[in-house]
Amino acid sequence: MKRTLYTIAILLSSWTVGQAQTAVRETKDNLADFYLVGEDLLVYTIKETNGQFLYTEKRGDQGSYHKEASLNGGAVNALIGSNAAGNELYVYQKVDRKQERIAIYRWDGAGFQKTGEKPFPKFRNHSYNMGAHLSPDQNTLIITAGLRKTKGYDDLYLSKWENGKWTKPFNFDKPINSRESEFAPFVVNDSLFFSQKSGDHGYVYAVPMRASLPTGEPAMLRSVINKQNAFNAGYKRIGEKQLWITRTADGVHTAYILEPAPIVVPPVAEPEPEVVAAPTPQPEAPVAKEMEVNYGLNEVFMSTADAASLDAFLALQPTGATIWVKGYSDSIGPDKAKKSVARKRAEFLKKYIERYHTDRLFKVETSSDVLGTAGRDSRKVEIHKHD
Repeated sequence: MKRTLYTIAILLSSWTVGQAQTAVRETKDNLADFYLVGEDLLVYTIKETNGQFLYTEKRGDQGSYHKEASLNGGAVNALIGSNAAGNELYVYQKVDRKQERIAIYRWDGAGFQKTGEKPFPKFRNHSYNMGAHLSPDQNTLIITAGLRKTKGYDDLYLSKWENGKWTKPFNFDKPINSRESEFAPFVVNDSLFFSQKSGDHGYVYAVPMRASLPTGEPAMLRSVINKQNAFNAGYKRIGEKQLWITRTADGVHTAYILEPAPIVVPPVAEPEPEVVAAPTPQPEAPVAKEMEVNYGLNEVFMSTADAASLDAFLALQPTGATIWVKGYSDSIGPDKAKKSVARKRAEFLKKYIERYHTDRLFKVETSSDVLGTAGRDSRKVEIHKHD
């Protein structure tokens, strides 16, 4: 089949101009996959002797790494997708030999709440590399499987949600599947990314898609993603960020994120300071006792910048302090919706404090109100340190 040269999908997957690559975790644990929720929550899939489990960690805070009990409803668990907003996760759970499901969880900024379930296709899968990707609308599932008509060890199969059930898995066949193992599928926009095993090594490929079917030949991503003589897998693109795992010959698994590099403004040389008389000592500025976080229309989660400002504010407060958190909504929308948004803004910020500042023993009290004015200044949460 003639190779299709498609522009954005492959070019951007290996484009590194103005990009910064960060190793977010290095471990000898059997790291099978990882995912980024929002801006700073990392979800890792770890294979262990007694099963496969999901762990979470706040990015940049390795002390927060822990097994996420709410997501691990089976003996084998794997994060296989999310909704378009990225705050709803789809988790494959194998409870026993006969019971498999897709559990749906909502991330509220501080914890996971289960909101539903969907069945998983029933078939006899002989694949060790259990991998799948569920589309944001929950209607298209790509599975790694070893079935009767498998081309090699493991192939990629397609199943559709139709009339309340999954269709029979359809083998993608050539050019995607080969006599090697194909696994770790991920679809974004018009591109399917997957890994293919080659001896003891593995490399990430991409192929254009149309109507859930490949339209060209797979192309290997460049060396920034595919380290030579290593096992590279679990590639994903979330917004402007690219994620993948590399396992080297020494057994070390490294989870990488490639993202736009921060803009660095070069320092400007300053003139020699003028010698002046020493200023009269001034009393120290009082510690800020209140701050405010603003939101867009109907938004209930803080931005990354606001979370950093809140962290800095709380760092100045005494341990065990009482913190008042009051959420507000503006005058736009139905009364019930406005009250709900105001309440959730306060509740979610409280949960953030309790999750990421547990050791400070803050006592957090919440309230909410609807203002009679419209605009961003009225969509807010006020945080006060109570004396």
